Amino acid sequence: MKIKNSAAISKFYRPSGLGSILWHELELCYGFVRRDLGTGLLPVPAFTLASLLYRKASTEEIYSVIPYAFIYGFLYLYTFVVANQIDGVNEDKVNKPDRPIVSGATTLQAAKIRWVILTLLYLAYSFHLGVEKPTILWILTTVAHNFLGFANFGPTKDGCMGAGCIAQLTAAWAIGGSPPEMGWRWIKYITLYMSWPIPLQDLRDVPGDRAVGRLTTPILLGDTICELSSPAKGTVM
Repeated sequence: MKIKNSAAISKFYRPSGLGSILWHELELCYGFVRRDLGTGLLPVPAFTLASLLYRKASTEEIYSVIPYAFIYGFLYLYTFVVANQIDGVNEDKVNKPDRPIVSGATTLQAAKIRWVILTLLYLAYSFHLGVEKPTILWILTTVAHNFLGFANFGPTKDGCMGAGCIAQLTAAWAIGGSPPEMGWRWIKYITLYMSWPIPLQDLRDVPGDRAVGRLTTPILLGDTICELSSPAKGTVM
């Protein structure tokens, strides 16, 4: 004889409810950002920490400020990569078929809605932190790069990345609260230093870029020069 389980089931229990939605959202988020965490997210808390240490902030203040920097860095990265992947669907079919839009994990229309919402959140959060100017610079750069065709030509694409570096580090330094003059001394040298490896990241994307007619810097320079310039080839001291 079978004994039925008489335990009551909560009316709030949903087998595929909020938990599944949140998990799916986390998977989508990771799918969008996973390749760029090192360059898009981590420099923000790192440079904020440098700003805090420069003005000798207390340990308690450091612990309280760094989470804000992480959130800002996350939004900085997330807004850009979603826009970039909206623009790069055809390229991603060749180079990165596991990305959310191309793989079918989300739709192009849903990604566009996601970008608008994220950008509004990012802008509102920047006003809360008092870093709206570099944030607006990054939003305009994101639009130019991904929706106005700047990504299709090497020099303009690389220029956008340089502007992004300035926006990212300027905001991070300001979150830390140190004088902007000192921060700018570091930012300009870091941006100049990063201007050399920025084009090299497009080496891995050459097949997809050629497929959609993009003239990135590696394509403009040709294979031989790019191989000689790439540290991966072991030819640069």
